[in-house]
Amino acid sequence: MSNFVQPSYIETQQRADSPDAKYFNNHSEPTLNKVYSEGQYQFGNVLPPRTGYLRVNYYRRAGDNRRFPTSCAAGIALLGVALFPLGLILLGAKGVQSTGILTSTYLFTSGFTEIVLGMWAIVDNNLWGSTFMICYGSFFMALGGINTNILGVQDQYDSEQDFNNAYGLLLLGWTIFTFVMWTATLKSTISIFALMTMLTIFFSVYSAYIFLDVKACKIISGVLAILMGLGCFSGVYDGLNEAPNAYMESAEKYMIMPGNRAVPKDDKYIEVI
Repeated sequence: MSNFVQPSYIETQQRADSPDAKYFNNHSEPTLNKVYSEGQYQFGNVLPPRTGYLRVNYYRRAGDNRRFPTSCAAGIALLGVALFPLGLILLGAKGVQSTGILTSTYLFTSGFTEIVLGMWAIVDNNLWGSTFMICYGSFFMALGGINTNILGVQDQYDSEQDFNNAYGLLLLGWTIFTFVMWTATLKSTISIFALMTMLTIFFSVYSAYIFLDVKACKIISGVLAILMGLGCFSGVYDGLNEAPNAYMESAEKYMIMPGNRAVPKDDKYIEVI
């Protein structure tokens, strides 16, 4: 007996008559369970890890009952628009030294909105993706609160050095959390693995800069932030890249981590969503 809900005959006919369905029927090999397209409305088939969807494992849909897009592409984008300019400021681009201009981005764009997108990923049963967006959205929102001092955080310390020490301790906690998140990407995609590797190093080096005020650590942090921002933009492209709207196919299928490129034969390694 099938373990997923079969669409009704009318629903199947409506999808078959849609422009997107016709496009895929004419431009791809037919498969037994294909309803719409690769990664969209396709149930029963095993799908690989994918950067644009923040999926770190093989998965398949239990039913064709989710007709909304992933929120992960937007979530990756909002992190990129914070990390990229942060890196430029850390490197002193155009003589800018203060990150004050990023405060509203931290609070609303990469903070509050990122958290909302992460909650929506929970609806799509994306454990790693939702944890990623909710937690780092919370981090940026907290960072915005510290930047503006609207909560009087900086006033709680007698000196700038005391504040920096406390700030560094906060970053150390996020370093440990990021390392834990990194351990869950060993079977994902090269892009996600590289992003989390750089993010772990970034938190470590940036913590050292806050503690010790070493210029070299600041420069390394800036370079890593720029690379992570560019990596996020690449992930956005992958998330948006579907056959109906792209001339160039995403290289994501070649980006699965070595040793995990074959579809698992044991169902326990395949997540059902």
